[in-house]
Amino acid sequence: MPEKIDTNMFAPCGINCQLCEKHVKKTNPCPGCLIKGSNKTKSVLKCKIRECLNKKTVKYCGRCSEFPCKLIKKQDKNNIKRYNYSSLESAKRIKNTGIKRMMDEDRKKWTCDECNGIITIQNKECSECGKKF
Repeated sequence: MPEKIDTNMFAPCGINCQLCEKHVKKTNPCPGCLIKGSNKTKSVLKCKIRECLNKKTVKYCGRCSEFPCKLIKKQDKNNIKRYNYSSLESAKRIKNTGIKRMMDEDRKKWTCDECNGIITIQNKECSECGKKF
């Protein structure tokens, strides 16, 4: 896990892209939702939340006047079902905690205690040593 997490690594919905298995893979990693790049996943390219915020003056859902909207509620339901991870709670954290503090908290929570690798949201596994959490 890097010492400092770039704020552009936080998706509009509040998910830390640094923790995504698509970002940590060794070949053709996804650059993240807010960073330009050719390796974006299909889900990033067709993300309705990202499209919505491109039309607004806010960078994160948690800072939108319509938060929480049906788009993030639907995504949250899917993320909880698939990964036991709440993107809605993550978006609330940006609003209530602030991005800098959230980066510090995520860094502590999602760093492998064995090798300092990144624990991915999807499979709760270290990107470096493979330890399950």
